[in-house]
Amino acid sequence: MLGARSGPDAVGDPSTGLTATLDHVTGDFGGLRTTFDLGVDAQANVGNGTRLRVSYDLAGDGSFDRVETYRYFATDPVPGFERYTSANQAMESSTGTLGDLTDGTIKVEIWNVLGNAPSLVKLTDSVLEVPFGPLTVS
Repeated sequence: MLGARSGPDAVGDPSTGLTATLDHVTGDFGGLRTTFDLGVDAQANVGNGTRLRVSYDLAGDGSFDRVETYRYFATDPVPGFERYTSANQAMESSTGTLGDLTDGTIKVEIWNVLGNAPSLVKLTDSVLEVPFGPLTVS
């Protein structure tokens, strides 16, 4: 569950959301881009907006070399999961460049930037595809 937005402007504050980190990842950069498809439900709440950010630490040195932040997805107030995807919400900003992952880290953050109520994320049918392959985790 994603908490309600924090503070008056939570555009860059994922503290009330979900964070997943995968360490010690190795893979060749394939020249493609990050894609995602998430199931999000604000239930009967009006005005929630969910955001995704993906960060890549290519060398595992604790410094993120590439950070991609996607436009928020405004959910409807109807119960039922909606699809927040890279196809319906473009990248809003990015810093750094991608390259090969060598014992690196991938961090994914999902949080509400709008709204005063929680949202659900259906992780069982959500997908994040990273532009590396084949991936190995050590």
